[in-house]
Amino acid sequence: MKKVTPTKNDSKRRTGANGTTDEAASKQTRRRRSRASKAVGKRGEKLDQERTDVSYRKKKKDPTKKASKAGSHAATPIGKSPQLVQPPTPPPKADKNEKVDTSNTVTTDEAITGGTTSLSTVSTVSTTLSTDLPPQTPPKVTGSTRKTKMMENEKPSIKAEKWGGETAAKAWMEKTEFSKVKADFEKINLMAVNVDKDCKKWKANSKWNQSEDYPALDSNLVKVEDVYVNMSQIDFPSTRSVLMGQIPKKDSEEAFWKVVFEKRILLIHVIVGSNDSFDFFPQKADEYRYYGSMFINNRRVENLEEKDICRFHIEVLPSGCSNSIVSTITVIKNWQIDTVHPKHSVVVKETFELTKYMAGATAEDTALVVSRHGAGRAGFFLSLWMAINKFDAKNEPCIADIVKTIRVQRPKAVETLTQYASLYITLFYFIKRKIVKKDADKKSDCQKNPTVKKSVELSQNFASALLADQSVIGTTTMLTLAPSAIPPTTPAIQGSSAVQGSAVTTVSGQK
Repeated sequence: MKKVTPTKNDSKRRTGANGTTDEAASKQTRRRRSRASKAVGKRGEKLDQERTDVSYRKKKKDPTKKASKAGSHAATPIGKSPQLVQPPTPPPKADKNEKVDTSNTVTTDEAITGGTTSLSTVSTVSTTLSTDLPPQTPPKVTGSTRKTKMMENEKPSIKAEKWGGETAAKAWMEKTEFSKVKADFEKINLMAVNVDKDCKKWKANSKWNQSEDYPALDSNLVKVEDVYVNMSQIDFPSTRSVLMGQIPKKDSEEAFWKVVFEKRILLIHVIVGSNDSFDFFPQKADEYRYYGSMFINNRRVENLEEKDICRFHIEVLPSGCSNSIVSTITVIKNWQIDTVHPKHSVVVKETFELTKYMAGATAEDTALVVSRHGAGRAGFFLSLWMAINKFDAKNEPCIADIVKTIRVQRPKAVETLTQYASLYITLFYFIKRKIVKKDADKKSDCQKNPTVKKSVELSQNFASALLADQSVIGTTTMLTLAPSAIPPTTPAIQGSSAVQGSAVTTVSGQK
């Protein structure tokens, strides 16, 4: 609106009927126009402020996009009429191969990946951006033909991992038969030792040996200071060395614990039967004993569900030394001499404990397996440990070679045919349990697994053949068998009892 400024001549020209001059009328008109102009200016100023706020929010939310020309307005000076707000320019045309949604929606990709919604599809004066209004409902999510991330309610399918040793186990069982196993043991049993030449120190300390029938070689006898212990170091080609020895006799405990401390033996497996004593350490928590210069303290006793297993944590400290070591002693009970333990699971689980310990032990630490003579049962335990490690490494174990490796370092290890053949029976059990555990969700299918069926069949055949074999008559033998593995009644079989769903058969008689 054009502002008119009167001149001096105009103010002197006319006088109205009411006596007012043109000049006075002109002033009143100017005042009215000024008030109207100010009111209009305030409305324009307020509208401009709203436009500025919208533009600011738009730039802040999507800085990569430039503001639309229609959405950015210069402030209208006070007293000027505001310009008419133009509608926003339509979005640019999309590629002909791509559909563009111009509605106020968010695609699935944006909703999942956290992307922001473009403001080019929203009016620059949209009420959803006004701070004076309450929050509006969130934009709806539309479907998308592609996905960049898994939906929250989607769970990946987890397939049971196959045991890596199954192929090796299957190939190994195909070559296994009792007649060959018996022939291998007979060859191993021919191995002889020249006691006078190779076992001089063992012979000179006969009073500290549990028996004169189980010699220890001088070449690998464990030596600490000037003390004697009936303990040998067993070296394996594919793993670290393990110690193997006899349970110490009374009054030889000090020498035994000196070796434990000096060699840092932090895990000890003690195999005992009903007639074996293992009173060479305190067996009650917080109880301690002095064996000469060695302080032996029972720090803790573990209460285990398995009754045939006892675990003790024993502190070992020589006099005059400030730093002690703590050895874990695991006692495996109910394992009679010349035989095997009636529960395969007990022995297999403890071989796992030995493997776990050896994997985390330092180069200075070692482990020890002892039995009364440190031969038959201790040799069985180490042989089984080596064979299981072979399977887990996807290799076929040669039981004959494993036993020979131990025998040349510790005479009479795996002493009887019962123990030697039971290495195979226990491995059949291990193979079956390993596969069933991996396929726990398909228990019904596990029994149809050819490897499982083969292991069960061989286990029954070996047990039956071993019980019927005349070479074991004259000894007391305990085997864990499936009920169907028990051979027909013979004079040699005196009785049987159920142990956890299996039959433990005692065989005795004369050769």
